[in-house]
Formats: sequence, C-alpha cells, structure tokens
Amino acid sequence: MTELSPWQALLQQLDEQRPTSLLYCSQTDQTALQHWCDHHDCAFSHIHHPDELEQLGRFDCVVIADWLEHTHAETGIQSVARIRNLHTHAIWLLIPGQSQQPNPQLIALGFQRRHVFSRENKDALECYGYNLDRYNHQREWNNPRFWANPENWGKYWW
Repeated sequence: MTELSPWQALLQQLDEQRPTSLLYCSQTDQTALQHWCDHHDCAFSHIHHPDELEQLGRFDCVVIADWLEHTHAETGIQSVARIRNLHTHAIWLLIPGQSQQPNPQLIALGFQRRHVFSRENKDALECYGYNLDRYNHQREWNNPRFWANPENWGKYWW
C-alpha cells in the first residue's frame, strides 16, 4: 500500500466531509484544491495573511498550509484560534517538521495530530485536524438523567 501525499489525504478528507464552503489560508496557490471545489459545488476563498480574516464569515472547512511558518509564532497560533472560534468547525492544518511529541500549543487548542508525511529531500510535514463535531464525544453520564433532576430537589442531601 502506497502512502498518500498530504494533498491526496486532504482531498480524501474533503470527499468524506463534503463542505459547501472552503477557506484556504496559505502564501501559495493550490490549484488542486480549487479544482476540487469547482467540481463539487463548493465555494472557494483564499487568503494570504491573517489580517485578511477580519472581513470573512463562516466556512464549512478551513485548510491552513504554508502559513504559520511565515508569521510570528504567537500571531500564528492566535490566528488559528480565531479561525477555530469564529470561522469554522473543521480545520486541516499542515506545518513543517517532525517531532516525537505533538505540538503542545495545537493540542491545547483541541487539534489532533492526524499524520506525519515524509518528503524526500525536505522536512516532513505534520498534519493536524480539528473538527468540533468529533472533538468532545458524548459520554453516557453527561445527560440530564444523571444530574439536575428537579423531581429530586429537596429530597436528598449529599
């Protein structure tokens, strides 16, 4: 079985998710991504710098590649957090490098390291994903049946 490239893995993820609007945050163009959007009735937007986020609304999916390494570290993490909080519920993030441990700042934002892609003659790429729908799984105990039962108020004291 041959390993997928980062863009093949992304396109596979998009085929599963089927977004209707996509924001691409990068310093470079990505014609394969725009081509996918054209063929799947998906609105495509592209920004080059975090300052351009001000005038944007919400998107079904955001892809960030070749962007964080060109901004100050704190500004980059803040812009990723802003995108997560205000602009989308699903993010695909590619950053260069390969370490044994996932990036703690991204993990703190709720991202999961999905893949590490090795590239010949270049640094590896780490892929992080965030999807609000899968972020906090349902727990059996976390429902009104186990807490806040108004019929028991005043009957029992813990």
